[in-house]
Amino acid sequence: MLFFKKIRAFISFYFSLALDNKLTFVFTLVFPIIYQLLVFKNKPIVGENQFISSIMPMVAYIVVDTALNGVTLRMIATRESGYIKAYYFASGSRWAIYLANMLVQLFMVVLENLIFIILSMLYFNFFSFKILLALLCTVFISFPFVSLGFNFLLLLRIRGSSLSILSTALLLGFLMLFNATFNLPLKFVYLFNPYTLVAFLLEALFSPSVKLWIYIGTVFLIYGLVGYLGYSFFDLQNRGHKE
Repeated sequence: MLFFKKIRAFISFYFSLALDNKLTFVFTLVFPIIYQLLVFKNKPIVGENQFISSIMPMVAYIVVDTALNGVTLRMIATRESGYIKAYYFASGSRWAIYLANMLVQLFMVVLENLIFIILSMLYFNFFSFKILLALLCTVFISFPFVSLGFNFLLLLRIRGSSLSILSTALLLGFLMLFNATFNLPLKFVYLFNPYTLVAFLLEALFSPSVKLWIYIGTVFLIYGLVGYLGYSFFDLQNRGHKE
């Protein structure tokens, strides 16, 4: 019970931080909206499958962007500022800090995608409550695991000045790999891409199959293990300025 009280206290803090940082919320929506306007200008949408394929990359982008910048890189930035060490000494629990931030970002990513999907439906003049609900469920389920999957970054020596460069490289890199074709030896690059995970999870909700759920479960397990180990061994000391 005490652990949940600690989480609730940190949720209030991170939620206030999220409200103060409105620019990040807006910017996360700007790129997907501009992308849709440029790529699908004057292209009519016919049927559910075409609508889903047109917005799926940007739905996944919002998930990956929020997981990377809102959860993982924010933990690194908080460490560099020295606050995370103080939070840990005050609460006695590193996981209460992490889970609180993840829950706040989960709320934000669902809200961001809700706005994006509704705007896309208005733009394409295509409305489906079933698709809206399925997409939001996909976001809700996938986001915690994608966030955990990025925790390998917590073990790297990353300077604060490099965070924005790293974020852009990973976001665009994973997005380009999402549409790439790989031969069998490099197929794992595609299968463990977080964009791919989000897309396959939506497919599994519409057309469930044992093979698909085994793949999703395996990736969830690996992401979860990476997340647990990455944050468990995350050095709370300020490493950003060390050589």
